[in-house]
Amino acid sequence: MAKITHKGSWIQIKSLDKEDKKNYLISISCFFIGALFWGVHLTTVDGIFGQAQEIDNGPFMTLIRSLIIIFWVIAATYQNKFIKTQDELMHRYYLYLGAWGGLGFLSFGMLFSILSPYLGFEIGFYECFIAWAIGSGIGGFIFDRKYLKDGE
Repeated sequence: MAKITHKGSWIQIKSLDKEDKKNYLISISCFFIGALFWGVHLTTVDGIFGQAQEIDNGPFMTLIRSLIIIFWVIAATYQNKFIKTQDELMHRYYLYLGAWGGLGFLSFGMLFSILSPYLGFEIGFYECFIAWAIGSGIGGFIFDRKYLKDGE
């Protein structure tokens, strides 16, 4: 079974058996490749990186957006295969991260939205994602302290 390390923020890959390692690495790799295509897509929309670039939304961008979906569907499929073989602790870890991500989305997202008129920015998807990521990070740390006790 997977070992959770770095204060609840990472899974130790060498602790996985051969099949789990394959599923996990394919999932992470496909997610990363999709994220690279997502970065190309971000240049065409307004967000935390500023105004959208004037790019033709023709066949090239349609291909890029399709590749995001394809790679992330593959990543989700292999992640699901990985999770199905894990023990109760790993399932609890994923649920903890999801729940704390939701709390981060609500609490930090609310804070962002309250401060946005004073700081001169609009709340969008990316700011809410950052709020979710902050909550997930806090959840991983709390999970480590509550269930793993010093990474054990």
